[in-house]
Amino acid sequence: MEGTMRAWYVTEPGKMEMREVPIPQIGPKDILFKVSYAAVCGSDLHAFDYGMAIQHYPIILGHEFTGYVVEVGSEVKDIPVGLRFMGTNIQWCGECDDCKSGNVFNCPDVTKNGLGFGVDGVFAEYCVLHNAMLNISVYPLPDNINDMEGATCEPMCVGAGLADALDVQDGDHVVVYGAGIIGQSIVQAIKARNKCEVAIVNRSTFRLELAKESGADYVISPTADKPAIDSLREIWGTAEYPYHYGKDSEACNVDIAVECTGNPGIAAECFHVVRKGGKISLVASYTDDARAPLAPADIYFKGPKLVDGLCGNFGKSVQLMSEGKFKTTHLITQVFPLEQLPEAIAAAKKTKNSCKVCVKVDPTAPDYPYNKQD
Repeated sequence: MEGTMRAWYVTEPGKMEMREVPIPQIGPKDILFKVSYAAVCGSDLHAFDYGMAIQHYPIILGHEFTGYVVEVGSEVKDIPVGLRFMGTNIQWCGECDDCKSGNVFNCPDVTKNGLGFGVDGVFAEYCVLHNAMLNISVYPLPDNINDMEGATCEPMCVGAGLADALDVQDGDHVVVYGAGIIGQSIVQAIKARNKCEVAIVNRSTFRLELAKESGADYVISPTADKPAIDSLREIWGTAEYPYHYGKDSEACNVDIAVECTGNPGIAAECFHVVRKGGKISLVASYTDDARAPLAPADIYFKGPKLVDGLCGNFGKSVQLMSEGKFKTTHLITQVFPLEQLPEAIAAAKKTKNSCKVCVKVDPTAPDYPYNKQD
């Protein structure tokens, strides 16, 4: 496809500039798509500020989107031009043994080729999805999911996959640390799947109010005088474990603890609050030098099960959104045009009045209702 497009390039940590550049060309296994709406991920903030996972500069960030296919490679047979879809941020080499055997998510190049990290992302009018595969990296959107909601299917996939991976049972007590869209997705997925109680912890009372709409049974805003563990004891009591007996036990009666903040101290707290034999999942992104102040006794005496937090389910996210079991309109708090991407990134950092910030990349795309905040 010939022509030019507008795109935001990050040139070094903390700096970006909009450029008018040629529309990218595709290979035989690729698709070119026009971006309608995109969304700002927490990892975009880390990538922009200090280069987390960035493979090279300059680069276009962004991996949460709704797109329309405008061109397909010669070897792409089952993805038609005009298809409206959401896609994965994970891209693979297509040549290694795992890729050839269909185990594409085990490809060692997924980060190197990640959309917005290793290859140019969606904060541009057009984008290429390499080695495109229907229902693996390309997921058609049904008509009852609008373009803005479609851009949130990618982050909501975390909850869709994790609820199953955790094997949540009816009657479980689940605590989720972090009330951004990832934490909200986990609350919604668990409540759609099981009859159990979910508490969510966050310092932003604004996000906690949103969590109530997402279905959280309890919302906790910890303070220095009353940490979350005290509130959890009040809600669910304590659970004894070897050499720690009685009402003064330090363990809460928590079956599952999920960490979505990226704070190593909160990761350690998950091990502290969970009962003996409980489950823990660390879902947030951490830098290689992050260290959690774990208490060995919490591991030795409790024997918790660690569940992989990298287990998103893209197809199920679209399904749950279409069925009305996932809702994100109340979580979308700001929408900016593409030319105001720096303002969108700044807004996403202000957790007191934001949750999910979207970018209307295509100026001709429809406007949709959302939970507008200043």
